[in-house]
Amino acid sequence: MQARIVRMWTAIAAVAIALIVARTEAFASGHEACSTTSTDVTNGPSSDGAYATCDAETDPPNDATAHASGENADATSEAASGSDTTATAKGEDANATAEAASGSDATATAKGEAADATAEAGGPGGSDAVSSAKGDDADATAEADNGSEATAAANGVDADATAEAGGGSQAVSSAKGENAEAIAEADSGSNAQATASGTGSTAEAYAEDTGSNVTALATKGSTAIGSDTAAPICTPKKGGKAKVTSPMGNCG
Repeated sequence: MQARIVRMWTAIAAVAIALIVARTEAFASGHEACSTTSTDVTNGPSSDGAYATCDAETDPPNDATAHASGENADATSEAASGSDTTATAKGEDANATAEAASGSDATATAKGEAADATAEAGGPGGSDAVSSAKGDDADATAEADNGSEATAAANGVDADATAEAGGGSQAVSSAKGENAEAIAEADSGSNAQATASGTGSTAEAYAEDTGSNVTALATKGSTAIGSDTAAPICTPKKGGKAKVTSPMGNCG
């Protein structure tokens, strides 16, 4: 009986030690963060190589914040001339970069293995750039200047979203699904919106002329391309949709 009791307590102690080790490892996973308003700060690497970098021009008010977690994750946030930036990278080799100047705002979020998000906003006039990449190898890039707004969202394995806006314009791109791709480019006070949903879908919208409004929608592997300088292209596939509205005509 005594031997059995000893063996029982030995087993309990072993389980307890295992739980303690597991708990320690869970809380020891790499995470780095920084925040600054008028200095340059770099934290890392963590135990698994995560880096967080925050740079703010010496003349406040600026606000640069970065968070990185995961093996070799990298988050960089740079703010200047009264700007706000936030960069968040979560996942192995995830990378997020947010840069803003001239009273602008930039937010970049990358979640997933090798996910990459870049948001760049500049003046004059103050701009807003937001990028979000979620999924392994997802890529989102948003660039805005001269009082413009750019939003890019990529959700899915190898999804790719790009939004570029200038001259007081608005560009919005959304790619959802494996290998989905969405590109929206706007300039001179125009609007461009591209939405690709479903594996292999492609949507592209290009607006260059003042007051132009171009939209492109593609689903289930279809292709939709619209602009204010060329005729639209709609190629539906696999029961999906391809639709374009533009000054040069509509399709779908």
